[in-house]
Amino acid sequence: MDTKITIMCENRAGATIGVMGEHGFSALIEKNNEKILVDTGQGLGLKANAHALGIKLYDIRKIVLSHGHFDHTGGLADLMPQKERIDVYAHPDIFAPKYARHENEKKEVFIGTKFSREHLETNMSAKFHFRKEFSKISEGVFFSGVIPRLTDFELQDKRLLVKEGHSFIQDPLHDDASLLIETSSGPVILTGCAHSGIVNIMNHFSKKTGYKSFHAVIGGTHLGFLNSDKQLEKTMDAFAQYNLKLIAVSHCTGNEAAATCYNRFKDKFAFANAGWSARF
Repeated sequence: MDTKITIMCENRAGATIGVMGEHGFSALIEKNNEKILVDTGQGLGLKANAHALGIKLYDIRKIVLSHGHFDHTGGLADLMPQKERIDVYAHPDIFAPKYARHENEKKEVFIGTKFSREHLETNMSAKFHFRKEFSKISEGVFFSGVIPRLTDFELQDKRLLVKEGHSFIQDPLHDDASLLIETSSGPVILTGCAHSGIVNIMNHFSKKTGYKSFHAVIGGTHLGFLNSDKQLEKTMDAFAQYNLKLIAVSHCTGNEAAATCYNRFKDKFAFANAGWSARF
């Protein structure tokens, strides 16, 4: 059950010559003799980084979109045009009109995906598989579905909005999804941004699969937008309780949270920057 995960796009670039950083996230899973692309970055680095890493994008026939923000969906353009079908797994809200209202700004800024479903179906030969429930998308690869928000310390990001008619409301981000990957080393969780809360995500996968520990958590944790120090402390405690052997953070984790995580877990910690990869 050999599995390889490679970070294709991330805020920082690793040491591989030709790999570039961008604000966004994308990861490639190689398992079961297939390639599954999770997110696509914002569209600046996917093609260049794939070339630098010797990865052929046209071999990819399966994509998972963790949510509908531009920095996770913009690179879809690098997969067009396509003649062969690409299966795309996501929550149906990925096409919702998503906005952000930053502090001291008087207007809302569009941060959703710039592609319509119709455009992707026509130009990328995309076949959408919309999922709201936990489900298997490949042997040993599971899509989270909607993640229940049950912790009292992982609160929603109030800056993130969705447009309904002429009004803006807080985006519930029901489309935030993650993957659980069964590997020879143990179960691995791969996240996009973890808007649902990384502890909620681990708890959800534990409940759905019966796993009481996970080998690794890889990806964005959204700890760069902490609601309180309590959230960071309780998240670190949850990492320990789930007996993680690897915590490889990306994208929206933030320097402070990454530093705290490193100081707590030392050799179990890694920066999952663009170009980073691991086998399990």
